Amino acid sequence: ERIFIMIIKQLTILFSISFLSELISNFLPFTFPSSLIAMIILFLLLYTKLLNIKNVQTVGEFLQNHIAIFFIPPAISLMDEFDYIKDKLIPILFITIVSFLLTFLATAYTVKFIIMIQERIQKNGTSIK
Repeated sequence: ERIFIMIIKQLTILFSISFLSELISNFLPFTFPSSLIAMIILFLLLYTKLLNIKNVQTVGEFLQNHIAIFFIPPAISLMDEFDYIKDKLIPILFITIVSFLLTFLATAYTVKFIIMIQERIQKNGTSIK
């Protein structure tokens, strides 16, 4: 019973952040994904220590370990709409591969750049903070 209350509390925190991000997204004068707003809010709450990681850790780890479940509905939707996209399969695959490669390269070079900056900072004897 105690674990059940803890899980309900953690879900309530995460759903509240999600709801708040939906509200913010609806009031913005431009389109911005509410899921990204929720991640920013969660980051800020954790960073400022207004929210302790232990208050969302159990549910967060569960969701992270079972993330594949969230890809099932889009995959089924794609299968349902396959007749509409089968003529455009080659361009879709091309765009997917190119965007994957560009994202991969951008991430790799960003990490390389950040490591280089960190090494330079450590070499000069100054701290990152």
